[in-house]
Amino acid sequence: MRIFLLFTAWLLLTHNVFAEHEIDHRYQVHGYVLDAKEKPIAGRAVVVSDQGAVIARGKTDASGYYSLHLHLHNEDNRRVLQLRAGSAQADIRVSFDPHDLSTARVHDASFVAGKLVEADLGRWRISAWVYVLAGLGAIGTLLVVLEKRRKRKLRRQGAGLAGRPVAAEKRRKKKRRGKR
Repeated sequence: MRIFLLFTAWLLLTHNVFAEHEIDHRYQVHGYVLDAKEKPIAGRAVVVSDQGAVIARGKTDASGYYSLHLHLHNEDNRRVLQLRAGSAQADIRVSFDPHDLSTARVHDASFVAGKLVEADLGRWRISAWVYVLAGLGAIGTLLVVLEKRRKRKLRRQGAGLAGRPVAAEKRRKKKRRGKR
């Protein structure tokens, strides 16, 4: 548990979590740039433009992931922006609830083989069923550990309630080994 807490603290401290704008002025466009075999394209420039004017730019990391932060207002809702990653380009429509001032405004936009995919591909490109299996495995491991602890506790309680018979049984076993 300590390792998990330390890892979580490290993630929070080492990653950029600073907000540049109020949440109702912040709009994030993020996704992946992948080739035809769905392999990541690292170092690819990604640009968001509005009627030819660049409003955000960045590069993909080693996993092909990028994240761009835009300063948009409620009146920008439904606006069409141009997204470009290398030679691949597509229009994306800004979409959010202007009345919701607390939920992060995020747009998933990935390029796979040059085609726009507006869906969350996952940070590590792992299918949802893998997360389910990992969760079930963790629950199974936890149940095994808890069952072992329960049995150990019962053995200790049994030895404490009737310590003499348990000790006598151990002496008998020891004597039998000695006779052989």
